[in-house]
Amino acid sequence: MSIPKQEETFYPLLDVLSHGNPMWYEAMRKEAKQKHFMHLDSIDLIATHSNGQPLLLNRMGWAKINLCIAGFIRTPVRDAVQITEAGLAIWERGSCDWDDLYATAAWRQKMGSELPY
Repeated sequence: MSIPKQEETFYPLLDVLSHGNPMWYEAMRKEAKQKHFMHLDSIDLIATHSNGQPLLLNRMGWAKINLCIAGFIRTPVRDAVQITEAGLAIWERGSCDWDDLYATAAWRQKMGSELPY
């Protein structure tokens, strides 16, 4: 297996937040890693970004930012995250990709309508 791309971490993050309660950011990443990514080879789990952060956690961090921009999760207080109604709707569908983020009014308002294809 290889390290998941950022897009491949969208749904796992929504999944661990699907209970609806706020969750600390680090706890969310840890639970997502345990629940969805422990099948990866150990070398992939310890691979690091140039800044020294584990690459998987780095990608989950960027995924969190992009899910917030799209309005699928929110940060009710510093370092806490919570799924929104829009995020629950995507979670119930069973998948989440870039097109889902780009299709939201929140994304277009914050990032513009130009898609990076």
